[in-house]
Amino acid sequence: MPASLLLVDDHTLFRTGLRLIVQDHPAVACISEAGTVAEACALQLDDADLVLMDIQMPGMSGLDGLRLLRQACPRARIVLVSASVAPDAVYEARMRGADGFLPKSASGEDILEAITCALSGAPCFPPNSGNAATTRAPAAPSLTARQLDVLALLCTGKPNKVIARDLGLSENTVRVHVAAIFAQLGVNSRSAALLAAQRLGLSLPPLQTLPDHDAG
Repeated sequence: MPASLLLVDDHTLFRTGLRLIVQDHPAVACISEAGTVAEACALQLDDADLVLMDIQMPGMSGLDGLRLLRQACPRARIVLVSASVAPDAVYEARMRGADGFLPKSASGEDILEAITCALSGAPCFPPNSGNAATTRAPAAPSLTARQLDVLALLCTGKPNKVIARDLGLSENTVRVHVAAIFAQLGVNSRSAALLAAQRLGLSLPPLQTLPDHDAG
């Protein structure tokens, strides 16, 4: 039976990237979004089957909002999403009654597997999440200043041709930069690169300082 999914995260870019991944799941038919726990509850999605909710959000955290969201989405399985994979964070999620815990460092394949697991009614927590010795933070990539420029524009959805024009580069040079970025982030798509940049907290250059050639 087609499933209804709710994404709750205050970062629009992360929600967009996550949506691009989860919409490929064969069981997901409808995807709704909210930026806070209050917005999620206001949607009154009492038929939602699964909620993916960030732990760290302004106003009310995902942990504190679990009970309210249970009331708003009584039939939904709730999986908390976090940039931290520390054992105490996973433990706290379990104790608060979450149905699963998904690190933001998870690959697209891991995310789809977690959705399948959650919809089947099984708990979906990281393996060995109780052992601090087995938990490793993702290595920070070493991107050059120019690669960060390219990544910033890539994350807005601009194609290579437009990125090349905006940065005064050749398309071939942009393609080389994109390939290097994908290799550094360990991804193979733009949506995955967006998610990786978000979860790693990469400091991207402000886009308003780049020349705007789209006007007119």
